[in-house]
Amino acid sequence: MTAQQSKQYPATNEERKKREAEALRANLARRKQQQRSRKAVEQDADANDQGSGSDKD
Repeated sequence: MTAQQSKQYPATNEERKKREAEALRANLARRKQQQRSRKAVEQDADANDQGSGSDKD
């Protein structure tokens, strides 16, 4: 490896770390949103089940 190539690697690694960190943050945000959506759907389903108990005759 030449001296110039070795100088390029730290910058490349830093850029890679930045991209990976950004991707991880985006994934975490997406998972949290999905979890919130699932909770909302479950709560709506529970509310509908409790409210429609007399309609099931």
